[in-house]
Amino acid sequence: MDSGAKEFQIEAAISKIYGSESAWYVADEAIQICAGMGYMKDHGLERVMRDLRIFRIFEGTNDILRLFISLTGLQDAGKGLKGLQKALKNPAANVGTIMDYVNKRAKRAVGLNSGPSLTEYVHPSLADSASQTSKAMSEFGVASEELLMRFGKKIVDKQFHLWRLADAAIDIYGMVATLSRASRSLNDNVPSAEHERHMCTFFCNEASVNVSRNLAALKSNLDNSNYAKMQAISNNVVAKGEHVQEHPLGF
Repeated sequence: MDSGAKEFQIEAAISKIYGSESAWYVADEAIQICAGMGYMKDHGLERVMRDLRIFRIFEGTNDILRLFISLTGLQDAGKGLKGLQKALKNPAANVGTIMDYVNKRAKRAVGLNSGPSLTEYVHPSLADSASQTSKAMSEFGVASEELLMRFGKKIVDKQFHLWRLADAAIDIYGMVATLSRASRSLNDNVPSAEHERHMCTFFCNEASVNVSRNLAALKSNLDNSNYAKMQAISNNVVAKGEHVQEHPLGF
């Protein structure tokens, strides 16, 4: 926004989700640490937790914002695939576009990172975290293309897949933001720079694992089977209007 960018809806949605869910987690942990005292009115935490709960609903529920993040991101991937499809109709005039895509696919096929290099933008001590982020971005691009080629326009109905994709996008954005903040502190040699470096490397380590896990689930036979089972279970409950199985206490 400070640089004049006018398209920041995805960034705003990610920030709202991450901020509201992190605040809820922190409040919940604070009450757990304080044990029974944390539940008492005089302590103040019970009000904080109650007030924080609404932020996951206000200004767009986090569930809807996750769909917005993934579907908006897939629009750009779709435009790229359409451009490639158009280029293939006249390969002689679009050699550059075709070869660029072929080179990326070739790198992916042999396990090389095809994501953008971030090394020049971060502090040298954060080079490994930058490589993790670049790799996560590459994996995200592959997963997005594969989803579009697999489901086409029907992807809008695949909410379990879209949720996984959104969570991966949120973690990647967090990695980039953390790298930016820590790099600035290290370059300016602020007193907390080393502490921020540790926080950044820890966060990127955790986030890169989460990204890989979520993207791998998109093509996992087990996960896809579970998605179908969850949909069937949900449909049965909705159709009956209550739990389907017999209640163990006879209610």
